[in-house]
Amino acid sequence: MMFEFYSLTMINLKTIDMKKLTSFVLAVLAGTVTHAQSASEAINTFAFDLYNGLKVGGNENLVYSPFSISPAFGMVTLGAKGETLKQLNATFHFDNKPRFHQSLGMLQLNLLSSTSDDITITVANKAWMQSDYSILRSYRKNLKKCYKAAMYRVDFIKDPELSRQTINLAVEYDTKQHIKNLLPQGSISELTRLVLTNAIYFKGKWKEPFEPEKTKERDFILSDGSRIKHPFMSTNKTFGYFKADNFTALEMDYTGEELSMLVILPKEGKPLNEFEKTFTIENYNEVVKAIEPQKTLVFIPRFTVESGFSMKKVLGEMGLTIPFSDEADFSGISGKKDLKISNAYHKAFIEVSEEGTTAAAATAVVVAMKSMPSFNVFDANRPFIFILRHKPTNTILFIGRLAKP
Repeated sequence: MMFEFYSLTMINLKTIDMKKLTSFVLAVLAGTVTHAQSASEAINTFAFDLYNGLKVGGNENLVYSPFSISPAFGMVTLGAKGETLKQLNATFHFDNKPRFHQSLGMLQLNLLSSTSDDITITVANKAWMQSDYSILRSYRKNLKKCYKAAMYRVDFIKDPELSRQTINLAVEYDTKQHIKNLLPQGSISELTRLVLTNAIYFKGKWKEPFEPEKTKERDFILSDGSRIKHPFMSTNKTFGYFKADNFTALEMDYTGEELSMLVILPKEGKPLNEFEKTFTIENYNEVVKAIEPQKTLVFIPRFTVESGFSMKKVLGEMGLTIPFSDEADFSGISGKKDLKISNAYHKAFIEVSEEGTTAAAATAVVVAMKSMPSFNVFDANRPFIFILRHKPTNTILFIGRLAKP
């Protein structure tokens, strides 16, 4: 099981005297016990807001990390003022209290504390600054204090393409070669002055592993009713289980039981793109509170999902417009009102499989029960939502949909 995520936000300076422009690029992720709960709630609420914004045409696979996106924009929010600050706080559900950003950073440390011999987690926050551009000492101090961001000097003006390649290689390294070319060609120019990056990498072993020899090909029913053959993992053990009127939830723990994957399966006959309209943050919280360990026969496909998209359009549709406009005020970064966000980029990757196994037999399996079983059956043979969460803080790290394995 592996997850990687990377995101970037890019900022151009507004037109000022002499029509000088500068740009700022941001890509991030993160994670005062006092404020940790509100930080977690902010991330989770934004996770569902963004899901609503991205689910149009929801017949395609999707994965993203609100745990990375929210602190990424938290880093730029540290330098925002006035209406720009208000809009960022509203979109990402940030608290305007001074210690809130420290609590976002603490969530990152809480996640890192879950590492073990069977759980690998790495997080890297980095700030890439134009070598001769003046960035306020107070902003650099807050980046370090709240997000533990490492700082590097590069020359966007002299060689923007080399700078882009340097940043992309750092991202690739931080994600164990799973996230490549985060910054597309043309995203860095001689106007760029600051790039904030963050990467998260997760690899964990199931608490209750799947046996490779039980992986068989079965039918996966697509949203249009057609069927494809795909390898399904299966096991009959105790998992978190919750059944509602219109969906069933399964929770599979990783070793250590601090991280888990929730699978939200709409009831048979309910297309995922219709179900998504009704599944809310309140439903998610209900599942987390009500789910209980029960003996369950599980069938779930092996799958890999990769997503990458520019965030400017969807965030604009969600109401985040001023930070992308000439009205933006990021004077807390440089001391001048000459910066605006030009774009934000996000990439994520998830792979779900039996640990260390790629083998699968090509035998179809049909399961039939002669009578009511003494255990639950969770058959994920149709599109579903998946959520990777940190249980101690109830923070959503990754969320997505599997429409076609």
